[in-house]
Amino acid sequence: MLATKPCIATCVIDGVAVTLTFFPNTGFLRITDIAGARCRETTWSASWHSLVTTFRELSETPEDERADPDTLFGCQSCDSERHEESTVAFV
Repeated sequence: MLATKPCIATCVIDGVAVTLTFFPNTGFLRITDIAGARCRETTWSASWHSLVTTFRELSETPEDERADPDTLFGCQSCDSERHEESTVAFV
């Protein structure tokens, strides 16, 4: 049975607290800032556990070895500038 309730976590990306909202039944992923403004929307084809694991691995990977966020999460972003360095930490 597919879950209908979203999975939610808060983490810090580039020094900004964001909320990850993942809808397992559709694979839709929304990343919003603390004010609720959408920063990125995409789909995630894996599980919630895999998403959280990916963010944790990103936070432990040296900046010069990290994958491009647009590669991981698509390119629909509210910020038109590309961030060359991304830092991720769970709170």
